[in-house]
Amino acid sequence: MKFDKDHFNHLKDSYREVGCKINDRDDFMLTELESSLSLFHQESPLEFMARPIDVDVFAVLAGISFENTFLSLIDSIHMKLLEIIKDNRFYLVEPKNLGVEYAVLKWPKDKHDPKIIEQALNILDDFKGDTFYLKVFGIQVHTDGCIILKCVDQRQSIFKLRKTLMSCVENIPKKQSNWVHIPLGRILSPIGKSGMVDLKALLAEIDNELDYDIFIENVHVVHEKTWYMEKKSYLSTKKLKNVNGL
Repeated sequence: MKFDKDHFNHLKDSYREVGCKINDRDDFMLTELESSLSLFHQESPLEFMARPIDVDVFAVLAGISFENTFLSLIDSIHMKLLEIIKDNRFYLVEPKNLGVEYAVLKWPKDKHDPKIIEQALNILDDFKGDTFYLKVFGIQVHTDGCIILKCVDQRQSIFKLRKTLMSCVENIPKKQSNWVHIPLGRILSPIGKSGMVDLKALLAEIDNELDYDIFIENVHVVHEKTWYMEKKSYLSTKKLKNVNGL
């Protein structure tokens, strides 16, 4: 199936609107990194690889883990990033923990409501969605240090299920993503002017070359117990219907 060009262009513009803000920066600013730093334990600055804090989050997502060939690609991207950021504080998501989010059922500070989880599980149990490809077409870094892979789903499968959940799950959090991105990690300290130059050059190189289609065949409801899925449990897995030779 061909892309819906309007959908694709709208997503690209939305990514670009946030991603371009780093272009005029000589370095990361500590004040803008605070939101990222709050997700991690505050160890000694000498401990470069940060440790995510424990949370109580429920979400509907795909991935965790993706196919092995994609995980190998992520490993190679990690290695290139590490050459630039390894002497600064950072966090890179373990490839096996990468996912793409449909919807969040409970954020860390939300009161736990079992009915929200139950309704989502029932919707997923009855869900008749088909397998599809998620296209990864680029990478970008934000002023808060967040590194993401830019993606688009050609059938808008993620958006359709997200809309269903938002419409049918009573009291589901209103804060939801408008993208279908894959979080890769976070840069958690300034990296210096030369480091920023090198980082921008690397991101431009990867962004220009990246073009990968991930086959999505399962959707999960997950209880995330540590940020970035370092600790988690699966409440449900829905296998999507294989159609049209996918």
